[in-house]
Amino acid sequence: MSKKVLYIDDELELWERKMREQLSAFGFEIMGELEPDNALKCIKSYKPDVVLLDILFPEGDLGKIALREIKKQHPSLPVVMITSIADKDDYNAEKYAQADFRYSKKALAAGDYADLAQTLNQAIEKCKNKTLQEGIAAQIALYGFVVGSSPEMTSIADTINIIAATDSAAIVLITGESGTGKERVARAIHNLSKRKDKPFIPIVCAAMPGELLESELFGHERGAFTGATEMKRGKFEIAEEGTIFLDEVAEIPPKTQVKLLRFLQEKTFERVGGRQTFTSKASILAATNRDLKKDVKQGTFREDLFFRLHVINIHLPPLRERKEDIEALFKYFVEKANQQINRKKLNDLRDDVHLLFKNYSWPGNIREMENVIIRAVTLAQDTILQPTNFPELAKNDSSSTNGLSNIANIVDQIMKGNLTWDTLKANYGAKGPIRKEVLIALQKRWEQDHKRRPTSQELADLLKTSYNNIRRILSEYKIKKNSH
Repeated sequence: MSKKVLYIDDELELWERKMREQLSAFGFEIMGELEPDNALKCIKSYKPDVVLLDILFPEGDLGKIALREIKKQHPSLPVVMITSIADKDDYNAEKYAQADFRYSKKALAAGDYADLAQTLNQAIEKCKNKTLQEGIAAQIALYGFVVGSSPEMTSIADTINIIAATDSAAIVLITGESGTGKERVARAIHNLSKRKDKPFIPIVCAAMPGELLESELFGHERGAFTGATEMKRGKFEIAEEGTIFLDEVAEIPPKTQVKLLRFLQEKTFERVGGRQTFTSKASILAATNRDLKKDVKQGTFREDLFFRLHVINIHLPPLRERKEDIEALFKYFVEKANQQINRKKLNDLRDDVHLLFKNYSWPGNIREMENVIIRAVTLAQDTILQPTNFPELAKNDSSSTNGLSNIANIVDQIMKGNLTWDTLKANYGAKGPIRKEVLIALQKRWEQDHKRRPTSQELADLLKTSYNNIRRILSEYKIKKNSH
């Protein structure tokens, strides 16, 4: 797509045709305008990527006035001031401090339009980067993390704002794969709400056995169980009107699920081993990377508790489905790594690195991306990060004829029902090593989602092939079978 230039100059008849011809070779299209007073009107109708504005007009220093108005109305629109003034004493740079670049027509007279094209590109990139950096800073200041600009994340930001603005003890279920930033969303809701001065208490439910988790949530009385040598207040009691964040809520054992359900319904509880009833006005935010609907069907999670938690659901998309946010995340994590390890790497995202990041499926999502960038910033000798600084991404970048970028992407397509075993055979050959890697990765993904290995029949169903065929393939590849 061509980049649009609004060219404002009283000498259009001398320059416009030549400029249009020459700059088209560099991917630019030109709209000419004689009157600087019409700049804002032209910007509104033409929507240029950059403005090329003459400095001096027969009526006087109208370029300065037009520049001021453009930057007032469109601060992120790049403006390049162009002049034929030879004597630097006649050019007062302070008048044009808002301009992104200044360019002399002397080079154009010599036919050198490549230099002008480079200047225009630099101006566009400079303003784009400035706008992006300002957006990152604004999102960090408001939410505490980089939201991005993808439609899904913009919608989530709106939801966070709506929830935080309410004064109710909200119950919110935050879902998404590991590493997508569920706790960051929970903290944003808390920090933007009227509860921000109250405690935010995160609890990793999978980190404690049932009895200990119950005591952690509700507290216990002295002598309630072996080792309970003194009374302990639980997190619901400590939180008062703050926020409790139940991470990995799917891991709560059945007995504790019953007590949690009662608390969510009545806002009351008793300490373990106690009879006194306590009331809490804490807001409950819960998160899981599991499919709770499947857990309900399998009987591992209470249906009534699921519906109680599922009052408001925020689902965080995986990074592979919001790749338009990669540039903002890259810049943020490079700067964060610079501060953490006292290095100074530029956060410029080269095109080849950007392509590498877009082609990678990020199974560990944002958390993985942050760790990859910290490693690169720590070890890189160059000022700007290059593909060689990300060897773990490069070795997984094996493109297929269908545009499937790597093993994780292939597995994603299989899980969505878009790829079959026969399609893999057609793309990679009957005995290619990629198909074995796909089978292993597919089993791991299933095990991650269901906490058990898939049966041969389940694999056959996923790959749309027969039970006998998948048993034969697993035996041929010497992959452990699970028929139960």
